[in-house]
Amino acid sequence: MARREIGRVLIGVGALLAAAQVFAAMRATPEFQDGTTRPVSIALLPVQATVVKAKVVESENLVDESSELGGLLAAELEAIMESNGYLLELVSPERINADPRLQEYVVDANRRYDEMLGQIRLNRVKRRIYNAGDEMRLLAGYLGVDAIAFSRLQVVAATGGRTAVALLVGIGSMGGTSSTLSIVNGGSGDLEALFISANTGGSYKQIEEDPRGQMARVAAATLARLPNADPSVQAVQTDDEDVLAEVESLLNE
Repeated sequence: MARREIGRVLIGVGALLAAAQVFAAMRATPEFQDGTTRPVSIALLPVQATVVKAKVVESENLVDESSELGGLLAAELEAIMESNGYLLELVSPERINADPRLQEYVVDANRRYDEMLGQIRLNRVKRRIYNAGDEMRLLAGYLGVDAIAFSRLQVVAATGGRTAVALLVGIGSMGGTSSTLSIVNGGSGDLEALFISANTGGSYKQIEEDPRGQMARVAAATLARLPNADPSVQAVQTDDEDVLAEVESLLNE
């Protein structure tokens, strides 16, 4: 199967769920839900964020804004996961750049993760059939953690003209914020859990005015269904099959 771009997927999810305002879902293996393979120590890699200004006929990537929001979201995700009892290690870009071996492992792990993500059917995550291979085991072993977490953020800032076109003819995104966070087992390489949120950040103007506060909202929505690290706590999986079926179709176009 050809590699899919997560940015395209998240833009599509944001457009699809525009009327819902906030959507949060979790798909996980039964063992993650019942605590058997739920990891405690997790390394969160730098958030791969993309901020796109969507105009009527073209789009522009805002590089500086992407870097800022990615860093803010990572800090908020870290705080939430730690408050849920996880031993979270935030792997900073500076640390990666200062360690050539770590840099190699992170590049390989991100590449393998994106390949795996493009193959995912959400309702099959529970079957434990998605595996990120040796790349994940090498990285987790080097960092000394149970699991690796990957986060992707997409922010679409639609101009007035783009929004008008989307409303009138139903084509194109009206803007919004979408994100994912995945937890991959560092021993087996299996995808244990995938968390999804869409339209959690309000308008891009709100993000410009209060980037930290808006990224806190995105993080809270993304991890709304994250269970406590305590293995005795049962995780509750999303049951909105109609919406998830639409998300799945975007992942596998």
